[in-house]
Amino acid sequence: MKSFRGYLQERAPAWTESLSTALFDLTRTHYMIPLSPSILKRIWPKLPRTTVFHLTDRVGVQHLKKMQGGKRSISAFWNITARAIDDGIRTDGGYVVELEGDILAANPDDIMSQPDKTGRRWLTLSTLLDPVDKHGMGGGVKLKRMESDIEEMMIEIIMQYADDPIHMPNVKNSWIALGKEYGSRSPEDNKIKGQIIGDYIDGMEGVMKKHSKQLKSVLLDYSKKKIQEPDEDSGDTPEWDEVVVNNFKIQRMHVTPEFSLDFEGDKDIYGFPFELYHETEEMVDYINRKVQPVKI
Repeated sequence: MKSFRGYLQERAPAWTESLSTALFDLTRTHYMIPLSPSILKRIWPKLPRTTVFHLTDRVGVQHLKKMQGGKRSISAFWNITARAIDDGIRTDGGYVVELEGDILAANPDDIMSQPDKTGRRWLTLSTLLDPVDKHGMGGGVKLKRMESDIEEMMIEIIMQYADDPIHMPNVKNSWIALGKEYGSRSPEDNKIKGQIIGDYIDGMEGVMKKHSKQLKSVLLDYSKKKIQEPDEDSGDTPEWDEVVVNNFKIQRMHVTPEFSLDFEGDKDIYGFPFELYHETEEMVDYINRKVQPVKI
């Protein structure tokens, strides 16, 4: 399991390469599903909205303030351990931000959602399908036809753009080859690759609409109870869950013991009300009391 520092590193994009590279790199990942707020809201016009929490540092608070009400999404949580809060992120950490936002996806464990350089967040199909105890969302049965529908959509794109689709009917190898065919970064190749990516996103929206009922269940059912089940072998529960939200509004700040002395006597933090804590466990208790079931 990756560290909490890596999990909540929001200010630097999780991919060092662009979407035009990552989308075609099926040697390292599975088919990619866009968690685009605009797509999800066309499929489900009213997304559930609730209180969530996000761990960051002082600079990150300023960044979140600018992101309020926008389309860009962040990873947040409902359940977290005191140790995970104390570990912080790659900078100083120390600030838990209480937010109200629209839920795009939720899971009892880290689902490895990743933002591209434009801020659009993605999941892999394997994350949707894999069991929860394998860091997936448990949708293997509900979405059993989704992979074949995605491949049919990709075949149409391959046959439209590939000069010589020699790897067909192997969709994975053909998709990788298509990315390499238009990988010279010349203006013409960049234009065509952009069209391919646009067709992929449009096609993926069609697949998501086809499976909308089952997909909504997989993406959002955890929101109803927010209960993390213990591992059958170890009895442990994950140190945090993951909730992807956008269109959020900051409610208040919660400052860990490490930085509480810095704000004694202050009226706000960047215009937001705040609470200071002498023990991190007190903050965890507050979070547990604040979190409520969500009606989907």
